[in-house]
Amino acid sequence: MSMWRICEEELKKLPNNNQFTFTYCNQFSNTFVFDGKYFPVAGQQRDWVLLWGVDYFRHDMPIMFVAPAESYHTWSRFFFYFRIIQHYPQLLVCDDNTNLKMAARKHFPAVRIQTCFNHFKENIRRDLKIRSEDIYKPFMRRIETVLTEKLSDGAMNRLLQSLYREFHEDPVALCVLTNIERYRTELTGYRGVPGSPVTTNIIEGLNSHLEARLQAMRSFQSIAYAKLWLNGYVLKRRYTAYTDCRGKFRSLNGKSGVQLTKKPELDLPALF
Repeated sequence: MSMWRICEEELKKLPNNNQFTFTYCNQFSNTFVFDGKYFPVAGQQRDWVLLWGVDYFRHDMPIMFVAPAESYHTWSRFFFYFRIIQHYPQLLVCDDNTNLKMAARKHFPAVRIQTCFNHFKENIRRDLKIRSEDIYKPFMRRIETVLTEKLSDGAMNRLLQSLYREFHEDPVALCVLTNIERYRTELTGYRGVPGSPVTTNIIEGLNSHLEARLQAMRSFQSIAYAKLWLNGYVLKRRYTAYTDCRGKFRSLNGKSGVQLTKKPELDLPALF
């Protein structure tokens, strides 16, 4: 109990993450990856969710919001904070979450949305029962050639037309191909944004890191304490220097997300 009281006292000294962003940060990139991370709270029938996003190129997490569910209303409240910090992403990468997408378009009318290739393919695998039946495995392997890397319209059209000629008499396969065409704009949202991602891998990694800590705690005793702890966690993540970035992000090693997005004229407070 003594340790818990000390932690609580220190967490209460920290500023609100979103207010901190408003005060100290404005150097964000044009590309964000968003997701929700669910966690248990004692006495609640359903898990609550942390809505958050990461600046893809700067690796900072400026906004967080704790909510009872990923509804249109809660995602709309989350995106409202981006208007307060006066930042409007050009590209938004997410899974196939209708509520998230609708709320983003409300607050950022000009935003481009990129649906995560991995989530989109996983939905197809589930619909085709790939893991329990073999009948559509060859078809799925062909689909993966379309949704593995960034393709031009010409290359994508050739692959899809080849699939249509071969499988157009199969109503299940035809439904998958029709859905891909329906999502074409969201599956090619990356175009015009050099270096942008086609998956949500970056925030999935952050979710896994958070999950490892949540498992050790089992659950929060109250929603109020969940908000307090998660606020401190996100701020600590923002202040922690990256050490294992690879490829095009190698230059971020030794730097923290908040160092890359802070206002040039301000010095960051020593929170940790």
